[in-house]
Amino acid sequence: MERRLIAGTPYRKLLTAPRPVAEGVKARLEARGIPVILETPFPGLPEAALGTYMGDVNLFVPEALLGEAEATLEEEIP
Repeated sequence: MERRLIAGTPYRKLLTAPRPVAEGVKARLEARGIPVILETPFPGLPEAALGTYMGDVNLFVPEALLGEAEATLEEEIP
């Protein structure tokens, strides 16, 4: 499992998915108070920051909240 240190906080990769799917997961997790970082294969390009890249992206969450994030994804969507 990939790990990143972001602003001194360890993050773990939760999943890789197409950008539209990852954005939906991100919104769901952030609604639960779980911070999310999306990482495209092209860091620094405007398409990545603007959200116009629709290919696969990695979704990272704080390592301490990984279990909660996984549990949230396992819940049924109403």
